[in-house]
Amino acid sequence: MWEDLNRKAVELFQSGKYDEAVEVARQALQHAEESYGADDPRIARSLNNLAEMYRTQVKFTQAEPLWVRALAIREKALGPDHPDVATSLNNLAGAYFEQGKFDKADILFRKALRILERSLGRTHPDLVPCLNNIAAVNRAMGRHPAVKPFYERALEIQERALGPDHLEVGVILNDLAGLFESQSRFKDAEPLYRRSLGIAEKTFGPFHPHVASSLNNLASVLAGLGEYDEAEALLLRSHDIMEKNFGTHPYVATGLENLAAFYEGVGKPAEAKECHDRVEKLRAGGKE
Repeated sequence: MWEDLNRKAVELFQSGKYDEAVEVARQALQHAEESYGADDPRIARSLNNLAEMYRTQVKFTQAEPLWVRALAIREKALGPDHPDVATSLNNLAGAYFEQGKFDKADILFRKALRILERSLGRTHPDLVPCLNNIAAVNRAMGRHPAVKPFYERALEIQERALGPDHLEVGVILNDLAGLFESQSRFKDAEPLYRRSLGIAEKTFGPFHPHVASSLNNLASVLAGLGEYDEAEALLLRSHDIMEKNFGTHPYVATGLENLAAFYEGVGKPAEAKECHDRVEKLRAGGKE
């Protein structure tokens, strides 16, 4: 009965029937409480399901106490060093992060990491999301010196576990490059963006929107380095990819806006105006 209710709630939510999903998730929680007792780990699972539904709808006021309760149940039932406790800590920390409560999020993310290190070892791939979370929250707080070691450690783990050309490796390379770019460390960012681009091309082929995004990132740092010809070529290629994939959809306007900003920055007002004009047509739903 409880498993069926949980399954039904998830299926409803994935189908976009949010109100119905929440109601069934509440029923699952009530059934667990009545059947298993207040401290059973199955209640924590129901609490997490319901909290995640609220979080997805940006209802943090409803989600937070559920995650707090789920954490307490798991700590009592499983012990403070169980990986499921780390999952609950990450869930609650994620809610704090999305609300801008960065200090609280950082404390819980770090606590979750310590639990995973003790239970799984310091090089287990399951540590990577936690490392990335700590990096993200410290970056949000402007603590840039604290960020780099976490990205680098996540990169090392993923390269060892997945190989140097895996998409997840490319994501971390992109994040680390973005950190360097935000500090105007363009020379440090460039090789990372180039490698991330290569992984994207190898994974998706040369005409995928993910490749277009990587081209934009690399073009940005090349412009910062004064490599304007290559930066322009990459931006034009990025726009061409988006146009091939989406035609006259407004998605294409973003690439044109990047190109316009580039032309403005290098003193080419006529080219910038042409891009802006094309953006206006796309935003209005017309053809270029």
